[in-house]
Amino acid sequence: MINNKQLYQQFCEQEQEIPLFLQFTWFNTLYADNEWNVAVIEKGNDVVGVLPYVITKKKGFNLITPQFLSPYQGVWIKYPVGQKYASKIGYEKEIMNGLIDQLPKMAAFKQNFLPQITNWMPFNWKGYEQTTRYTYIINDLSDTTKVFADFKDNIRREIRKAEKSLTVSTILDIDLMYQMKLKVYQHNKEEYVIPFEKLKTVDAYCKEHNCGELLVAKDEEGNVHAVLLYVWDAVSAYYLHGVTATAFKTSGAMSLLLWEAIKRSSEKTKAFNFEGSMVEPIERYFRAFGGNQTPYFQISKTDSKVLKLLNY
Repeated sequence: MINNKQLYQQFCEQEQEIPLFLQFTWFNTLYADNEWNVAVIEKGNDVVGVLPYVITKKKGFNLITPQFLSPYQGVWIKYPVGQKYASKIGYEKEIMNGLIDQLPKMAAFKQNFLPQITNWMPFNWKGYEQTTRYTYIINDLSDTTKVFADFKDNIRREIRKAEKSLTVSTILDIDLMYQMKLKVYQHNKEEYVIPFEKLKTVDAYCKEHNCGELLVAKDEEGNVHAVLLYVWDAVSAYYLHGVTATAFKTSGAMSLLLWEAIKRSSEKTKAFNFEGSMVEPIERYFRAFGGNQTPYFQISKTDSKVLKLLNY
């Protein structure tokens, strides 16, 4: 008998617009078989809803939590063609209820849903909570001249300045990004928590599936100012990870790399998602690129009484 993971794999092979971070191959590559699973809803012989998740064991608790370099998880639904809006909301309730009922008993659940998911009421009715978070998305990359014109003046000046002294190229080895990250975090007396093996796995996945690129900005002396990793799917590109050398924080290198990523993304997909941060200085920086402020939901639930007390 076919299991949920096999159904999920078939579903992803058939549907063209499932986002990168909800693809079967993404989960199957980044996580061991016993680390992840998926809830699946079928109607007839068709899969119409999925909810993949990763199980993390921490201090004796089994948790479903957000994962490094996977900014979105959550529900994906296939809607009937021509469905009326009122029917759509009822359909979402039916599918989401079925997915929730398949989730294993966990001490806690937390996932960041895709911005496309705007209805979380079925989760609310099942005792889940919601926190609204924000990203910035340039929704139309078809006219990059207009996209550049929508940048704030200071960003345009940074890019023009950087273009005079820096060159942008692609690199194949993500080790450079990792080593730069370590140095920056050490300089700030902080711990860089993303394992090198995870970075390498994501990088290898992007190469195999032609869905990501590493960009580097260097000066004439060969000094590396910044490195950026962006990825894409049929719907959008995403700024996934980046680093600027401490000595070159004011060179405009990251702004130049983001502009290059946006231009290249315009040839591959429809939109560019900055994976906006709720940290005020980072939010201010991403906002300056002219994207639309876009909410997305962090859905959570804590069933463990011990964790509830600790959180309190």
